[in-house]
Amino acid sequence: MNNPISPDSYISNLSPNKDDSVDLKRYFSLFISNWYWFVVSLFLAISVAYGINRWTEEVYTVSSTLLIKDDQNGALTEIFPGSEGFRSMQKVNNEIGILKSFNLNYRVILGLPEFHVVYTSVGRRGIAETRLYKTAPFIVKFDSLARQKLGEKINIKILSSEKFRLELNGDENYQKDLSFGERFNEKGFDFTINLRRDIDFNYNQNASNKYYFYFVDPASLANQYRNKLSINPIDKEASLVTLSTAGFVPQQEADYLNTLMKVYLEFGLEYKNQTAAQTIDFIENQLGTISDSLKIAENDLENFRLVNKLINISREGTIIQDKLEQIDSERSRLLIQKNYYQYLKEYVDSKNENADVVSPSVIGITDQILIKMVEELAELQKQKKQLSINLNATSEPLLILNANISNARESIRENISNGLSNIEKAIDNSDKRLNNIDYEIKRLPSTERQMINIQRKFDINNTVYTFLLEKRAEAGIAKASNVPDNRIIDKAGFFSSYRIKPKRNQNLMTAIMIGLFLPLLAIVLIYSLNNKIIDKKDIEQATTIPIIGYINHNSQKTELPIVKNPGSTLSESFRSVRTNLKYFLREKECSVIAVSSTVTSEGKTFVSTNLATIFAMSGKKTLLIGLDLRKPRIHKIFGTTNDTGMSNLLTGREKFESILYKTEIDNLWYAPSGPVPPNPAELIESDYMKSLIDSARKEFDFIVIDTPPVAIVTDALLVSQYTDFYLFVVRQRYSSKNTLELVQELYNRGSIKNLGIVINDISLTGYYGYGLRYGYSSGYGYSYGFNYYNQANYGKYGYKQTEGYYKES
Repeated sequence: MNNPISPDSYISNLSPNKDDSVDLKRYFSLFISNWYWFVVSLFLAISVAYGINRWTEEVYTVSSTLLIKDDQNGALTEIFPGSEGFRSMQKVNNEIGILKSFNLNYRVILGLPEFHVVYTSVGRRGIAETRLYKTAPFIVKFDSLARQKLGEKINIKILSSEKFRLELNGDENYQKDLSFGERFNEKGFDFTINLRRDIDFNYNQNASNKYYFYFVDPASLANQYRNKLSINPIDKEASLVTLSTAGFVPQQEADYLNTLMKVYLEFGLEYKNQTAAQTIDFIENQLGTISDSLKIAENDLENFRLVNKLINISREGTIIQDKLEQIDSERSRLLIQKNYYQYLKEYVDSKNENADVVSPSVIGITDQILIKMVEELAELQKQKKQLSINLNATSEPLLILNANISNARESIRENISNGLSNIEKAIDNSDKRLNNIDYEIKRLPSTERQMINIQRKFDINNTVYTFLLEKRAEAGIAKASNVPDNRIIDKAGFFSSYRIKPKRNQNLMTAIMIGLFLPLLAIVLIYSLNNKIIDKKDIEQATTIPIIGYINHNSQKTELPIVKNPGSTLSESFRSVRTNLKYFLREKECSVIAVSSTVTSEGKTFVSTNLATIFAMSGKKTLLIGLDLRKPRIHKIFGTTNDTGMSNLLTGREKFESILYKTEIDNLWYAPSGPVPPNPAELIESDYMKSLIDSARKEFDFIVIDTPPVAIVTDALLVSQYTDFYLFVVRQRYSSKNTLELVQELYNRGSIKNLGIVINDISLTGYYGYGLRYGYSSGYGYSYGFNYYNQANYGKYGYKQTEGYYKES
């Protein structure tokens, strides 16, 4: 048997343990004892995760790669010397802005007619939904989206391989059975549903066969896609970008990306061909003017030859004709150049930055300064368009570009003025040379002279026409030879897609973490906010009063469990208290022990009654006094009346011997409380109380007094002057920690000097799970090796001890 603690061993415990560190062992015990919370929480969390993984529609991300040509040469480098790196990044940013622009994405969506109708299949229970793209068993044919209600669901239930049922989502009462291929033109819709030819559809009556579709506005769809489109350079220094988007069907997202890149390249090529297109348009306008004149001259020449039967002219006439052709050809080219200068002047004066300017070299102008100026103006305007996508109009780069564009236009104006002046002089010179040749022509015969004039008009128009045809052919070749600056590196496809939602493993791990964390947090919060006494550490932190023992939970249907089952653990706990009390009471002939608590229902009457019983069972003559005059209860435990008792004695109406009752338990007497008096405190302070205690000390070995709660009335404190030891009862998970402050205050004031605490109603299981901390081999207790076997005292209660261990009867 473990040796009980001596009073000296309590000296080390006379100062409260104020350790505020986290008691991991306590929390671990909390979690272990409440394992079912974790099981329930884990089950619910994993069930939610399973539902998300099972019923959430899968979302995939698809990516592609595009190379954006990095042109380091340009006007911006001249504007900002040393800005090559900035220009490279700006070029990429500009192209990203173009890729995400509404106009480009709108063209993409218009080129994808399958996107205009959203198809969805519905599961048999109506919960699971799957987005379909080119895999629905039917396809909706319509003439125009303008004749459809956009965004309104249309439910389809396939009834057979020939028929289906149509229901409008907004009108539950409307449904109609139709055949595939039959036109539906009601309720604001106009479409036809056909079976998809590229899918072998076989009607299965066991399948759901439920679908719905709705029409989408291309403009809103373009905005939707441009908002979710992600474009990121693969490296800070590179012009290679990755395009990615996410959606329910990988093939649909791949089609969008591939079409986007295709339209983007076409858009860039169109922009690049604008100069050639402008040149061809300019030449076409010139050809339109010359063509009519050429036809007239050709007809005149042919008619003149037929009428005059003139095939050839004289040698002298031939020489004169050659001179005329040479001068007229030069003059025609000068006129074309003059027209170009006038065109360029109108272009510069109009400040039109949207149309590309025709290069002077196309018309045969060899002025390198003008050519360079026009090219620089075109480049500046191109840079401004690109920067305007991402920069504000008031930003410094655009302000500088505007200033340079204005300077370039002014320089071109000056050059045009000089060029026109020079051309006018050259034309005047040609006119003078032609006048000189006119004198020579007049010497020729009349018929030949007319022939030369007619031939001259034809040759002039023919030369100009041929020249323009050559230039148009050159511009056409230049346009045909243009290729996009950018190119597709990797197209989007199944290989570049992967699922991003639901993340099954991540959801499961998150569910496990939440399932563990929530009950853990709840238990910690409940424990932290709990103000009840749980174990001896709560008492040691609040008071220096020693703990005498621990009383187990009474699960038996009796107020005297130690009598009914003396071999139980509950009986052993009372024996432990009795043993420890002997070391405080020393060798007194009669010890008076008062049992109290701070509030009601903490078990003081239960403890006092069974403590007195355990003393009596040890062969000691014991008296149990019911001094709770306000709320008597001991008489109910022993099954007697309360007509006569302590209240009668303290008023002097009864003698000591007349209020004593012998119980069925050997060596145990008790004095009930008696009728409830109006002044219990005054009665306890009377001399009758002192006389009672003095008389009882002479006849009994132990006196146990059941007193009222000290936090409610003062009766219990009045008894302390007659007691040798005062035992306070606290109840696990019921008594508040604040009550210990009251007990400690009484101890500090000296109101009660010899104090001890008994922890009552300890459960080995329960919400907090701390009962295990009170094992009987832990300091204050004892091992199960007690050998209290005594045939004389215990045989009648059926107590049996074998090899030093107790056994429940």
